[in-house]
This record gives sequence, C-alpha cells and structure tokens, in this order.
Amino acid sequence: MKFETKIKTAAAAIILVMSTVAILPMIVNRQVAVVMDELDSAANVERLQLTLLEMLLNAETAQRGFVVTGSERFLEPYYAALNTIPSTQAALRKEMTSSAEVARADAIEQATAAKLHTVTETINLRRDQGFGAAASLIAMGMGKAQMDKLRQLIGNELTFYAQRRSQLSAQLRNTANSAATVSLVATITNILFLAGMLFAGQRVLRQRNAAEHKAQAAADHAEVTAERISIQNDLLFRSAELMHSLELAESVDESAGIIASYLPRLLPRLSGSLYLYNNSRDLLERKAGWGVFDAEPETIEALDCWALRRGSPHLYVGGDGLVCRHASDTSLDRLCLPLVTQGDVIGCITVTGDELAKAEEIQRAWIGQVAEQLGLALSNVKLRVSLRQQSIIDPLTQLYNRRYLDEVLKRELARASRSGVPLSVLVLDLDHFKRINDTYGHEGGDAILRKVAAALRENIRSGDVACRMGGEEMVVLLPECDTENALKRADALRIVIAAGDVLHNGQRIGATASIGVASYPAHGHNVQTLVHAADLALYEAKHEGRNCVRVARASALLELGGQESAEDNKERRSS
Repeated sequence: MKFETKIKTAAAAIILVMSTVAILPMIVNRQVAVVMDELDSAANVERLQLTLLEMLLNAETAQRGFVVTGSERFLEPYYAALNTIPSTQAALRKEMTSSAEVARADAIEQATAAKLHTVTETINLRRDQGFGAAASLIAMGMGKAQMDKLRQLIGNELTFYAQRRSQLSAQLRNTANSAATVSLVATITNILFLAGMLFAGQRVLRQRNAAEHKAQAAADHAEVTAERISIQNDLLFRSAELMHSLELAESVDESAGIIASYLPRLLPRLSGSLYLYNNSRDLLERKAGWGVFDAEPETIEALDCWALRRGSPHLYVGGDGLVCRHASDTSLDRLCLPLVTQGDVIGCITVTGDELAKAEEIQRAWIGQVAEQLGLALSNVKLRVSLRQQSIIDPLTQLYNRRYLDEVLKRELARASRSGVPLSVLVLDLDHFKRINDTYGHEGGDAILRKVAAALRENIRSGDVACRMGGEEMVVLLPECDTENALKRADALRIVIAAGDVLHNGQRIGATASIGVASYPAHGHNVQTLVHAADLALYEAKHEGRNCVRVARASALLELGGQESAEDNKERRSS
C-alpha cells in the first residue's frame, strides 16, 4: 500500500474517532437529561403521595375533632382535603405511564374514596344522631383499617419510587463510566494511529515531513478533545453523586454541608458561598462556603446582589460591569447565580476566582446548570422537612402531637431499660376547660391552650418532650427524672400555669391544671401501663379538688384503678 494511501486511511480513522468523541457528549447529555427527567418525575410522585396521605390524615383528624366537640370549625381540614385530593390524584395520574402504575393508582384512589366515604358517613352520623352513633361507627374500626390499608399502599408506592431512583442513579453512574471508558479507548486509538504514522514517517523522505506535522496536529487536537470530554464526564459523575446525596439529606443545614464538600471538586480553583433566605425572608444567611471565603459576609440583603434583583446570573470580570454591594473585595472576579425553583428564589450562590476570566462560555453555563440543580434539590429538602414537621407538630399549640409522643416514648423507654435510668411522665389536664369554652368561646379556649403550651416549652429542659394528646390534655416526658424530681417539676409547672393568664377581647382569662405523675420502673414497664398510671393519678387529682399534682399509686392499686368505669373517665375529660 502506498504511503499516501496509508496517510489517507489513518487520517480517515482519526477523523472517525474524533467524530465519535465529539458526538459522545451529546449522547451522554441526552441520556443524563432523560434520567434526570425520570428522577424528577419519581420525586414528584413521592411528593404527591405524601401530600395525599397528609390530606387524608387531616380529614381523619378533622372528623375526630368534630365527633368529639360537635364544632363545625374542626371540619375545615376535612373540606380542604376534599378540595385538594382530586387535584392531587389528577396530578398523580399525569405522572403514571405504565399499566402497572395506573393499576396501583386505581387501588389507591379506591382506598381513598372508601376512606373519605367512611369519614363523611361518620360526620353525617354525628350531625344527625349525635356523638354516640358516630363513636360507635368509629369503634367498629373500619376507618382505622382503611387508613392502615392506605398507609400500606402509599408506603409501597414510596418504596417502589425510592428503588426506582436508586436504579436511575445507578444508570447515571453506568452512563458516566461508559462514557469515560469510550473516551479512554478513543484516546488510546488516537495514540496508536499516531504512533503508526510517526513510525511510517521515519522511513520516508524528508519531503514527507509536512504530512507528518499535519498528522501530529490532528492527534494533538484529538487528545485535547478527549481530555475535555473526560473532564466533563467526571463533572457529570460528581454532579450525579451530589444530587443523590442531597436526596438523602434530612435538613437544610445538612444539605449545605454536603454542597460545601462537593463544590470544590465540581468548581475547581474557584471559591464561593451558598446563601439562603432566613425564615422571615428579609435576609440571606451564608449556609456554606468553599475555597477562600473568609471575606464573604455572613448575611446579605436581597437588594445587595444584582443576580437576586434580576433573577438571572450576574458576572463581574476585570472591573467590567456592576459590582454587587455584598462584595467586600471589588478586585475579585465574581459570578452570582440565583437559586430559583418553580419561579421562587430561595437563595443564591456566589463564585469568585481568577478562573472566571479564563473560563469559556460553556464552562460558565455548566456553573449555571449546577446552580439550577442545587436550587431544585434544596427546594425538595425544604419540602421534606416541612412535611415531616407538619406530621409531628400540633398546629394550634406548636407542641408535638400524639403520633410523635408514641414514637419517642417507646424509644425513651427502651433507652431507660438499657441504661437503668428512671423515666417520668406527666399527664396534664386543664380544669373546667369546657366552662372556659362556654364562657369565652372556642377562640378564648384556643388562646388558653396556646398560653399553656408556651409555658410548657419555656419551663422544661431541652431534652424533655411536651406533647398535646388531644383537647385540653397534654403530656410531658421527662427522661432521666425519678418520681421525686418529677413531682417537684410538675408542681412548678402547675404554679406557672395558674399564675399566667391571657388577654382576650378585653377580658383576662386564666386556667389551672391538674397533673398526674408516673415513673418507670415504679409504675409501669411499657407505654400503656405507664401512661395509664399517670392518667389514673390525674383522675385522682381531679377528684381531690383540681389544681394539684398526684403521683400514681402502687402497681396493685393501679390494676384496681384500671377497672374504673368509662363513665368516670368521660366525666373527667368533660371537666
């Protein structure tokens, strides 16, 4: 084969390899975009499923509140659920593509309809036939069974989509690894072709030097392209790792720490800070920093940053352009990017360093893509935290609810059993609360409940847990506290509650509380017996004049006390 033919063949092969390497990023980006869309869809389905479950829990809570009190005000969450659930189900339908997903969605919709029908039937019974008929229907357990089935169905869906996200993440990693492998093979192939051409060039006359130089230039270009693709693949892989880690974050602060650990590798030779709005949304607080960020302020105002004003990235390079007021060193090149999700600005990222002036447009676009992904990920973290708080916090008093109490009491009892330390429970009930509601209205009663809840939060240790069981009954969990100290602290809480009052509609409203005290292991070794013992002590305090504290009796007497009639318990609750 003639030398010219060999040169042409080798050049054609190099062009083919370079074309493959050039096309590879487009293929990888397309695959990454598809996977990210599927990840977003899975996250959206999880969010909608959690919203559906929350609406059902709100409807059930509203039903119970209405059955107990007969007040239509308690049905506001029920009506809100009726209005929200159809749109949530319609949104879920849009996300379902396969027949299996549609079938599971049908099962959840049927279970949801059955649960709402039971809730509606209970509410109608309460309206038409009174408390007894509604309570009998609730006691049948149909509503609980339906809710358990819904929890199981939605839990299975959440598990399925969690596994799906894991599969998609694995697919994303495999895509990145495959792209890196192809890049390596392309580079080796180019080098082999180059070596062959150089070896052949040594055997030809000097007039062939021009052709050899052209081949060398083509090979160098191929290496640069392969290196750039390798760097891009590495960035894509690390970006996927960052997004996956943020999916597992439990709080915004934890997310900030994850971001600070990944961004030095995603944005090498650059420094920066992550700012997020505080709860009042009047300032942005620095949550994380990487590189040399000592000169960055701890807080900034939205008007101090041009990126936040414009809602788009703002670049300041070489003294050209507007400099942000929060920039303490105006000699540094700076790129500010707002974190926007669904049209809402939640914060911004500031990036500084000399590399900004050298960076190409595609590199700056890459930084912008990272900011977009971070904005969406942080928004999802905030949503998960908000849903978690809503599921365990009583909205009226801002105390923990009974669901959280059951969870933490089991955990603390197990810890007390392992460590051999005491554990005390205070069951607190406001005296004559029905009279307060009748005299001042439910708004006055709510004001008293909020006041008592605030007193509990301000007068317990940081490790103690205050919960609202329901109505005017509250529970305080005291880890590592024996009966004697629990009695003292209960009496102190009683005095604080009695001393405080609320100004409502120009009238001073006060309340007293009766408190029952029980401790582990003296009065019980499990959740039921311990709470029951404190409940009986509270019953005794009610019958001995109210506004006092009583300690649970011995175990033998507790068993006898457990036989108290349902009418007596009902009388204590109503008082």
